[in-house]
Amino acid sequence: MIEFLLSNLGVYLIEFMTLMLVTALVLRWISYRHSKKDEVYFSHFTREINATIEEDKTKGVKHQDIDIYLNNILNRVHQKLPERNLRKDLQGRGKNSEVSLRDYLGSKHAMIVSIQNESNVFTSSVPPDFSQLTERVMNDDEHWSKILGGVPIDGVSRTLDILPTLFIILGVFGTFIGISLALPEIAKIDFANLETSGKTLTDFVINVTFAMKTSVAGIFFSIILTLLNTIFPIDATREKTFEKVENSLQTLWYHLHTEQSKSAAEKELFEISKTLKDLLQHFQAGPSKKAS
Repeated sequence: MIEFLLSNLGVYLIEFMTLMLVTALVLRWISYRHSKKDEVYFSHFTREINATIEEDKTKGVKHQDIDIYLNNILNRVHQKLPERNLRKDLQGRGKNSEVSLRDYLGSKHAMIVSIQNESNVFTSSVPPDFSQLTERVMNDDEHWSKILGGVPIDGVSRTLDILPTLFIILGVFGTFIGISLALPEIAKIDFANLETSGKTLTDFVINVTFAMKTSVAGIFFSIILTLLNTIFPIDATREKTFEKVENSLQTLWYHLHTEQSKSAAEKELFEISKTLKDLLQHFQAGPSKKAS
């Protein structure tokens, strides 16, 4: 039974490895293209956040309510963001066509909605863990976390990373299968009459050749994927995008609380100044009354 399975597995192992390679190349192309699109979109988002903050700093905008000011910033950023899949979905529809909630949350609105859902973090006076905050915000966006409408991109990336090693293992496995099938043929060889053992020798050579081919195929496929992983890294691209968004959210949080602290300090200074003026007027009015 085991010999039957090994012999059949040995016959189709290279074809199976080739199918794995083709599937991996397709998924790699889709994942990398998807990651580059995300990089462009989120770079636009972080650029607009930073530009809006700098604009408010230049104008000296003050606020008393963080929640209201946060929504104000997000609404202004939202108007400048490019559309994502919602733009494509609306092509060919009428102006009054309805858009599904899935399409809405998968468009440029997703990022804004995710940040608004974390408004309690931005209103808190304690700085949050910005890495965890960014992870929550970005994972709510299906464009960031999934490809092909529902396949987790992190799982695809991890699978692609282990495939080079897996190809080498399969190649070595195929080599052992070929050798294990070839060795019994040696026992059938009649060394006293090699002419009648021609078929046995042929089967032995075929099995050994197969053993070598699987290792060569495994190493070749591994080299291809290793080069692609190095030249077109998916994880590095996503990590770079993640860091940009994290820095942007950190800048936004500190801007909200710095401006509120300035406003509160200015208000306190105004109250103190007003109190001092009242006291000064009171003391100036005292001697005047005595003189009269």
